Amino acid sequence: MKSKATLKQIAKELGVSISTVSKALSDSPEISQATKDRIKEFAQLKNYKPNLMAKNLKYQKTNTIGVIIPNILNSFFAKVFSGVENVARKRGYNIVTAISNESLEREIQLMEMLNNGAVDGFILSISEEAQLTKKFQHYDAIIKSGTPIVMFDRVTDLIPSDKVIVDDLDSAFDATQHLINLGCKKVALISTIHNLSVGKLRFEGYKKALELNKMNFNEDLILIENDEMVLIKS
Repeated sequence: MKSKATLKQIAKELGVSISTVSKALSDSPEISQATKDRIKEFAQLKNYKPNLMAKNLKYQKTNTIGVIIPNILNSFFAKVFSGVENVARKRGYNIVTAISNESLEREIQLMEMLNNGAVDGFILSISEEAQLTKKFQHYDAIIKSGTPIVMFDRVTDLIPSDKVIVDDLDSAFDATQHLINLGCKKVALISTIHNLSVGKLRFEGYKKALELNKMNFNEDLILIENDEMVLIKS
């Protein structure tokens, strides 16, 4: 295996300064094209690889985004990750993906670990435990450290950050209204995520459609499945 050359070694062998080598490898306009070509060819010959960690520390940028999703089994999160990765790659960014497994403790650990200079920002969906306990201090701490956060799908208004959401309330309203327009007299609601923000919004949209059409809210038509099937109590 060839040993990797350093900027210092390349500069010494070519009889130029380390600054000249660095600028040439970065395509600086301060260096002539002939010199840049000579240095680049020599660097390739000597198997030179830039020290990305040192470069990141210098410019305080990693071109890497941390994506944290609550679980891997939900196809929605898989599709979101695919879209994020596709756009990021086109913009010259890398993606580091982590899974909180709906755990608040794990979510905090992941964010603290990645915020130690590994990423420029986070795209995340809140874990189930964080939403249930309403413990969002770790998001606030990350933002105050200077690292931006973009929340998607599961969000909270308690943290000032950019958010990308589906209009769950209006979507549930439209779906319920569509069934009513078809002549349905009894419209049931089945949910497996009522304990999450998106589930609560869908429930509100469902109730809004019933109220608008002067239809009675029937608890017997509401089924919620978390750990077990239970009835919603309004």
